[in-house]
Amino acid sequence: MRAVLLIIVVAILGVVGWKKRDEIPFLRDAAREVERQADKVEVPKIRFDNDPPATSGAQPGKPSAGGARRCVVNGSVLYTNDACPAGSTEQQVKGGTITVMPAYKAPPAPASAGSGIPNARELLAPKGPTLNQQAQERAMEGL
Repeated sequence: MRAVLLIIVVAILGVVGWKKRDEIPFLRDAAREVERQADKVEVPKIRFDNDPPATSGAQPGKPSAGGARRCVVNGSVLYTNDACPAGSTEQQVKGGTITVMPAYKAPPAPASAGSGIPNARELLAPKGPTLNQQAQERAMEGL
């Protein structure tokens, strides 16, 4: 019983502290410090051993060996055999292998809406007269 009471008191203090966090000086200072630290955090970019430096690029318009091109678009890498999109930088492809997978093809849509699996309304619909109709028939027979 004491444990339950203690949990309730801690929960109430937590809710009051959360609601009044801007009015309590040490909570307000802690929240500001967390915001300042969050602004300083820099998300690192993942670099691999075979990635060339970002400043060195291949000559635009010149296809790389094998026809593959490595385009950097807003920090993302795109491999293509066409020209790089506008606003991207083309980099030299340094060896390795590129495996091309076939594009995903969505399954064809059903011929019509009614030709597929029946919906729940059709499955749960009563097969014969409803209970209400049966009760009305019995009442009519008794008159």
